Amino acid sequence: RLLDPRPQRRRLMFGLRQRVQAWFESRLVRTDTWLLTQRNIYILPTRAGLAFAAVLVVMLLASINYQLSLGYVLTFLLAGAGFVSMHMTHNTLRGMTLHLKTPPSGFAGEPMPLEIELASPSRTQHGVGLGFADALQRGHEVFVDVPGGGQTSAHLAFVPPQRGLHTLPTLHVETRYPLGLFRAWTVWKPAARALAWPRPETPL
Repeated sequence: RLLDPRPQRRRLMFGLRQRVQAWFESRLVRTDTWLLTQRNIYILPTRAGLAFAAVLVVMLLASINYQLSLGYVLTFLLAGAGFVSMHMTHNTLRGMTLHLKTPPSGFAGEPMPLEIELASPSRTQHGVGLGFADALQRGHEVFVDVPGGGQTSAHLAFVPPQRGLHTLPTLHVETRYPLGLFRAWTVWKPAARALAWPRPETPL
């Protein structure tokens, strides 16, 4: 019987992604305060954004083929909205400052709370998600809105696998505001370390 190659392909892609991520993270400097600028924010279209671009191409070809003036207007109007969306997605993160408070000590194998302060210098920034960069922990992001000229806090939980002093895992900050056509993100390596005490014994 022929074996299904899909699980092996997934493992290969996952391993390749982990290597690329490890190489990228090795180039980052550890710091507890992270200012988001054009140099450390990355942006790419989402699946919805790629589908939106494909629809625009089809609309443009149809307008050219049938000489539809209103088709041109609608196509370029939607394309302009897409470009504005890209600009707004990038600006949602740009200028924001993130600061990690000193994590408290805890016990090995138990969740250790992490508090991150997000501050915006001027405008309100919506739909900012924070989580761990590890692909195995994706889907557990926390989303917050940062008020203009103010700050808010986001709370995550880190589980130390064993006792001792642990470096905190790399954090991932992203947004897809306002239309979900683009995804802007940054990767942050905190410098703080967390102390995990031996887990207390449970009496029988």
